Amino acid sequence: MSNLYVGGRDLISRFGDQPLVWKADGTSLTVHQAYIPLLVSYTQEDMEAKGLRRLEDPTAPRPPVHFTALEMVVKERGCLLLGDTGSGKTSFSLDLALNLAGASVRDSRYGLAALTRTVARNAEGICQQERWIGPAPMPVLCRIENGQNCEEVLSTLADKGLLETNTLLIFDGLEKCSDYEAFLQAAAGLLSMHSTLRVVVLADGYLCRGLSVPDAFAPFSLIGLNRQQKIDALLRHGCRVEPDIMPARPDLFVAAATVGRIDDDDQITIVDAWLSAQSNERRVALASEALSDGLSVNPDRLIASDFARTALFPVLAARAFSMHPEHDVLARIAHAPTRWRSMIPLLTDILHKRGEQTTELARGLLELSDPWAIGALSGAALCLASVGNDDLIPFARRALVTMIEGGGVTLVLRDQAAQYLAMLGDPRKLDALIAVPAGRSVIGSDTHPNSQPVHVVTLAAYRISQYPVTVAAYGAFARETGRAWRSPDAVSAERANAPATDLTWYDACAYCVWLTRRWRAEGHIAPDDVVRLPTEVEWERAARGDQADVSGDILYPWMGPWMPGRSNSGELGLNSSVAVGLCPNGRSPYGVDDMAGNIWEWTTTLWGPDMALPDFPYPYRDDGRKALDADVSIRRVLRGGCFSSNRMKACCTYRGSLEPNGFWRGNGFRVVVSSSKSLLPGFGGADSV
Repeated sequence: MSNLYVGGRDLISRFGDQPLVWKADGTSLTVHQAYIPLLVSYTQEDMEAKGLRRLEDPTAPRPPVHFTALEMVVKERGCLLLGDTGSGKTSFSLDLALNLAGASVRDSRYGLAALTRTVARNAEGICQQERWIGPAPMPVLCRIENGQNCEEVLSTLADKGLLETNTLLIFDGLEKCSDYEAFLQAAAGLLSMHSTLRVVVLADGYLCRGLSVPDAFAPFSLIGLNRQQKIDALLRHGCRVEPDIMPARPDLFVAAATVGRIDDDDQITIVDAWLSAQSNERRVALASEALSDGLSVNPDRLIASDFARTALFPVLAARAFSMHPEHDVLARIAHAPTRWRSMIPLLTDILHKRGEQTTELARGLLELSDPWAIGALSGAALCLASVGNDDLIPFARRALVTMIEGGGVTLVLRDQAAQYLAMLGDPRKLDALIAVPAGRSVIGSDTHPNSQPVHVVTLAAYRISQYPVTVAAYGAFARETGRAWRSPDAVSAERANAPATDLTWYDACAYCVWLTRRWRAEGHIAPDDVVRLPTEVEWERAARGDQADVSGDILYPWMGPWMPGRSNSGELGLNSSVAVGLCPNGRSPYGVDDMAGNIWEWTTTLWGPDMALPDFPYPYRDDGRKALDADVSIRRVLRGGCFSSNRMKACCTYRGSLEPNGFWRGNGFRVVVSSSKSLLPGFGGADSV
């Protein structure tokens, strides 16, 4: 297998001196000279009690402290690292493989000492050291080729006897495999059979983030460079450039740093500056290859990393496409929309700067039938938003809603569509209420001690919001009332249709009081109706419908076993909430969305001061657990799980809790509307089932 490189001299001789990027003066930087340690979205806050914060001192910020990609590889025997275009996946694989290989051959540049580095964990400059812990395994780097069969790759490794020792398999390019999920399942099987084996898989986030990931793999998402990382890297290379105008995308940052000075952080400006510093021969070679079928670069001839493919080629292709008639451009894009996805926003930018009309191009992009062409839809949406074409904006909204609700692509891509929809104006009715009839409902489960025993409660009728309260809805309340809101989403236009988070229980209750007055005045609810938080049994009834506990099975809103793609739970590894309403196939029997994963949701029900054991256990009854004026030390029940909760918690019955003045980016709320005559619903008999 020509793309398989085994530790020691094989890796060092092949990649040790290979250029990672060309500098403006014609020289180049190798991996040990240019690599910048990468961070993942997972933070110490996330690990420590899910980052929950309290308001003892609301003026004392606690910035997130991110872990590095290396630390996640050290921590997990199976690690899936997902990164968007230019995030540095290939550079990371080379840095890891070369330094582990160098440890075995005592190379002067590569070794475990080179993996011991101080890394800025956030923009505030909090720095901590990363390092390899334990004996250095033998690295085996496999660069997956387009359409490669997973069985072929793994059988080759077994035939070479590479699985029997302390080995780290590094697979770069999962998205090129013929079957992503089959590959991960097969690799998980190897981990179960070989106790000393470790596996790292690097994958394109556009295509692979949101896959069904086996339990043997922990998925993490790579993030861009923070301000302090930029400062440290610029000082290291003696580059005097203002860090705030430098891009966060690692490949563009390194290219900009090699140029030495730029006026803007956009991709076209950086690529133009980089190209202008190259020889005519190299510029001609790159331009001719930009429109080739493979979009590939001969690393021995031009450039070693994926910089040309991810940063140069989209710009070069966009310039070439901009010289052709729109119908020719659309025909070529329609033939392979996923291939050209990163080029399309650049093309629309070039055309706008020329002052050219892009109406027909935008309409053509929006009509593409390939659901994976989110890049095309995104570019068209941005195009429309910038020119304010009133005729096409409703058309764009319909296309994006279809993308969101139609399925067929990963949750991450649907969320990207939702972000552009938010900027254009989301037409969905995100404050819709769902009627839940009065009746007897089975509550509880045998799947966790705190959810036992299974019993029956009788509830009055109520209406519950179909979606969690959104950023746009809560933002209107915060602006009108002047209430402080600590979420970065509060000023994010593309997150307007995402759930509002970083909210205390008191924040949620205050919103309900405000919304009651507003909806009464608008005639949206009756004069004696009130808006409030649900009790936990109201929440559970809306989530599970008439599902009864069946032999200890975990219950999900979609009335079946756990299934990937029906919720934003920890199995996806996104570690972030997504827009509301993106999983219609995960809707509850009553028609309520997003009740498993994405965010924890506040209820009115009391828990007690101890996080592990409730003072108000099941069965549910009228024993003071409905008191709205309980002390701040008494935790309130949270339900539904969030983006970092696994499928054991992101379900209909698991009971979480938090102090009412705690807040986090993983918890929000939805509302209930009921008659003021039944503010505290009747509970009938709590009969065992």
